[in-house]
Amino acid sequence: MISELRVTTVAVSDLERSRAFYADAFGYVTHGEATVGGPAAEAAWQLPEGLTGRTVVMGPEGATTGLLRLVHFPVPGRLYWGAYERRQDYGHYALNVRVDDVNAAVERLVAAGGRQKSQPTRWTVMDDLFAWDSLSLDPDGVILDVFQLEAGETNPLAGYDGRPSELQTVAIHVSDARRAAAFYTALGYEVLYDKLIENMESFFRLPPGTGLHNINLYMPGDTVNGRVEIAQYVGFPGKEQRDTAVPPNLGILSVSLETDDLAATSALVTGLGAEPVCPPVEVDLPPYGPALVRTFFGPDGEVLEFYQCT
Repeated sequence: MISELRVTTVAVSDLERSRAFYADAFGYVTHGEATVGGPAAEAAWQLPEGLTGRTVVMGPEGATTGLLRLVHFPVPGRLYWGAYERRQDYGHYALNVRVDDVNAAVERLVAAGGRQKSQPTRWTVMDDLFAWDSLSLDPDGVILDVFQLEAGETNPLAGYDGRPSELQTVAIHVSDARRAAAFYTALGYEVLYDKLIENMESFFRLPPGTGLHNINLYMPGDTVNGRVEIAQYVGFPGKEQRDTAVPPNLGILSVSLETDDLAATSALVTGLGAEPVCPPVEVDLPPYGPALVRTFFGPDGEVLEFYQCT
């Protein structure tokens, strides 16, 4: 068994500022705090020797998945992907949060210290699903896709309690959407939608004539959150960021998926072409406690952390 995206790790420049921002903007509460460091964490998290970080895990009250793990390192880093200055870069680049009123949510976000990047734009996702989508930035410039949905009664995303959600999806820019989708479907994900979006260059800040091949994947089970959103800018090639998407640099460092058999999962993802970052190591993994952990580079250099609680 492999889970949906349980936790996304984001390095920030000021932990208390970011904690306050996500609390004020989305009502997120703290689910756990810890210090990460030592040889095992250095291997799994690609930490420079001797570097430690302080982490805070956040999400809606009662949430157990789609959580946000903020981490701060006491040395300066630079934002490796953000604000679309280098929008051709491959890797994890945006956190997606569902809200019931996108305009009110963006107002809260700006008041909390974030910035609005684009006005809400309505687009057709599926025949029975429409989105009011907006792009904003958190205090460090990490991209936040805050959106409001109009879903048909039978759509998988119809159920919603109106609160700002846990992380519904984490977006990843890839070189080949079909190849990336094949990798994640081999892990057990299923396609929610697959479409080529055109005439949205101004919204996505893309060169004229660039299409966006967007594939949204979910893990069947009790939640449709923790999804993978694949984005390929058709006709606008980029490059991997595996060398810069590492501590202490800022931004989305990794996503974490739970497994009940780390050895079998390691064999599966290695067979799919993923490159191991480290051998299995024992880590005290916030917010889950002791776990056997192994990280891999995905198809476009994105870091995937698989963990088995012990």
